[in-house]
Parts: sequence; C-alpha cells; structure tokens
Amino acid sequence: MMGRSMLAYIPVNLANLLVSFGTIVVLTRLLNSEEFGRYALAVVTMHFTHMAVFTWLEAAMARFQARAEKENDVNSHLRTIYKYAGITSVAAISVILTILWALPLDPTMKTILVAAMTATTIQIFMNLGMEAHKAAHRIKRYSVMYSSQTIFSFSLGILLILFTPLREVAPFVGIAIGLILALLFDLPFMFKKMRDGNVQTEKVKIYFKYGMPICISLLLAYALNSADMYIIAVLMGESSAGQYNAGYNLANRSIEMIFVWVSMAATPIAVTMMEKDGIETSKGVMRDYGATLLWIALPAATGIALVAKEFGFVLGESVRAEAVAIMPLIAFAGVMNGLISYYAQRAFMLSGHTSMFMWAMIPPVVLNIGLNLWLIPIYGLMGAVYATLISYTLGFVLAMVVGRRFYPLPVPVRAFLEISLCCVGMAAVVKLINLPNATPDFVALSIKAGIGGIVYMTLSMGINAANSRTLIHKMLNNRRLKAVTS
Repeated sequence: MMGRSMLAYIPVNLANLLVSFGTIVVLTRLLNSEEFGRYALAVVTMHFTHMAVFTWLEAAMARFQARAEKENDVNSHLRTIYKYAGITSVAAISVILTILWALPLDPTMKTILVAAMTATTIQIFMNLGMEAHKAAHRIKRYSVMYSSQTIFSFSLGILLILFTPLREVAPFVGIAIGLILALLFDLPFMFKKMRDGNVQTEKVKIYFKYGMPICISLLLAYALNSADMYIIAVLMGESSAGQYNAGYNLANRSIEMIFVWVSMAATPIAVTMMEKDGIETSKGVMRDYGATLLWIALPAATGIALVAKEFGFVLGESVRAEAVAIMPLIAFAGVMNGLISYYAQRAFMLSGHTSMFMWAMIPPVVLNIGLNLWLIPIYGLMGAVYATLISYTLGFVLAMVVGRRFYPLPVPVRAFLEISLCCVGMAAVVKLINLPNATPDFVALSIKAGIGGIVYMTLSMGINAANSRTLIHKMLNNRRLKAVTS
C-alpha cells in the first residue's frame, strides 16, 4: 500500500524538486547575496508566522479526517475547520500588518514582509484542501492541484523578477497570485463536501487542544533549523545569511524532499490504520516507513557530501564558495532533522500526546541558540553548521526517547546498519574516481552520482538492506497484477 502511494505522489515531488532547486539556482543568479539574504529572512519569517497561527488547523484536518469519515460527519468537520480558518486569517493579517507598520524596519524589508505575510494568510486555505485530499486518499486531485500551483507560482515569481522592479518581493507576489488561482478551482470542490454540514464549536476545542501543541512543536523544530539565520544576519550581515541559506537549502532541502515524499504516502495510511485497526497494525506501517526513510535519505546525504564541490555549480557566484563549504555536514544534519520532523514526531501524533513533542524540542532549541552565539564569532558560518548538527542529534534522541513512552515507534537499528554499510561501500568507490581537473562540474557530478547510485543499489539489493529488495519486488508484482486485471 505504501509503495503504491509513493508512486502516486511522484508528480508532487517532481514539482517540489523543480521549484526547490529552481529557487536556489535562479534566485542566487538573479539576486545578489544581500537581496537573496533578505528574501531568505522573509521566507523564514513567513514560515514562523504560518506555523504559529495556522498549523493547528492543518494538523486537525489531517488527524481527524479519518475519524470524521468513520462517524459519517465529514461535511461538519470541513465546515468547522474552514470557518475558523477564515476567522483566524482575518484576525492574523490585521495584527501582522499593524505590527509591521509599527516596527522600525528598513522600508525594503518591510515591503518584502508585507508580501510574504499576505501570501501565507492565503496559503492556509490551500493547505487545508490539500490536507483533506491526502487524508481522504484523493491522491490524484492533491497531486494535480499542488503541482500546478507550485510550478505556476514559482514561474510567475521569476517572470516578475525579470520584468518588474519588484526584485526580492516578486516571489511572494507570485505565490499569492498562484494560490488565488488554485483556490478558484479547489474551494468550490471543498464547499460541495461541506454542504449541509454544521459548525461544531465544541469540536474546535478538541482540534485546538490537539493542534496547538503541534504548532508550538513545529515552531520549536523550525527554530532549531532556521533561528540561526537571524543570528547570522545580526552577527555577520544579510549577505552571509544569504550564503548560508543557499548552502543549507541546497543540501537540506534535497534531503527534506525525500522525507516529505515518503511521509505523504505513509502518514495517512498509518492514521487510517490506527483509527480502524489499532496500534499494532499502524506499528507495522511505521516500521516499513522508518526503514524506507533511511534507505533513501542516508545514501542521498552521503552522495551530497561526496559531490558538494561539483554540486555547487548550480549556485550563483555571489554565494557559491561559502555555500559549498557547509554542504557536507548540513546534508547529514538534514537526515537528523528529517527523522525528528517526519518520523519521531509521528509517535506523538498517533498517540495524541502532541504536547510532549513540544517539551522534547525545548532543550535542543536552547542549545542551538547558545551554540550559535558561541561558535559563529569563532568559526563563522561553519560555527552555525556545528551548532545545527549537535542540536539536531540531541533533538532526535530526545524525541525518540520521549515519544516511545506513548507509542511503540519502531527503532530500525538493523536497517540503519545495513544501509550504512552500503553507503560506506558507495563512498569508497566514488572516492576512487579520478577525473581530469578540466572536467566540467556538471559532467563530474553526473559521473560520480551515477556510479555511486549503481554501487549503492547493487549492494543494497545484494544484502536486501531494509528489506528493499522485498519491497521493490512487491511493488513490481502489484503493478503487473494491476496491468493484467485492467
């Protein structure tokens, strides 16, 4: 089941891949390092704001959709959440704009933040629809809507940079326009699903009690991986913040997309199994999920660390050298970050003890801020990298230890050891590749990545690491069976 869902989400991940790398490749060339730094700071602020204000609604949509289906109460469930999203968005944008007007910010930065905050206020309605589609297993609709909006918003933002004076404001204007156009198609569909439903005020308390700890937890988790941007901007300037963000995003985002892809497929299945069949069935899904995450993410991080220099060709000159230097360690930090947010956190989600994840995140966030303030003045951008890796490791250990008190989340130790062995073999072979110095970076990257991928897959299939051979055979047999029956 999880394998089929992963295949169905491929269009979404291709869109994420295009936009994530496209943003880094294009914006680091069209914007100078200071402009890119201001853009990156606005993105971080936008995400902080969205998590603080809206994530509880999205979490409730994802978690309680299956229960609403079981109780034949989906229309009221949807109507309740959408109504409170409307109330929250109006209140939020009013408060946010007032705060921005009062803050003594540079006019350019203030304009960028107004555009970013407007976009995130619209984003909640798109996100609610997407969460509902995923939870109801409307994968095709989710894929089409999400992919179309993502690519259109990105493309429009680039065009606005090229043909208007908006500069670093342009991407946020593109996002807002793309969201509005997507909602013209999705909201009528969702309104039909809400027909004859009632606003259940009493359930809002349940949704808020469940979702707000997730809000705070995600804020803490995001602070763990993004608060250093503010510290770097203050201690080293907006240009350094842009260089750090470019390297961090190129490495970390590559890893995060893997976690998002597998999570899209596995989480709705685990929630449905939990509601219908109980802990043991969902535990089986989570066991396969954890092993699959490691099987894809760990070799990806190893690959990025091995070819960071060659991979840097995609970045603009103003950020390239500094960004490439931080990428190897950030890639492995990205694995830890993904395991916190997309694996360990699921123990709290499935058990309903979401507030405990919040408490588990406080120590690593405090440690991260302290380490950044200590190490950045000494080591520059690498100080932020060291702080990130140490803090992520603590965060993952705490989240797993605390989470397993409430839900028996499997610890895939054997899968980790098997996959690590394959990654060591891949790294040994790639390190032996000796190409002429004049080889273009893109060619060198392709050769090393191709050979490394072949070596890893050969070793992985050979020892059946994380049951990968079994999983692939099952997926292929299911596809053959489906082809025969159709």
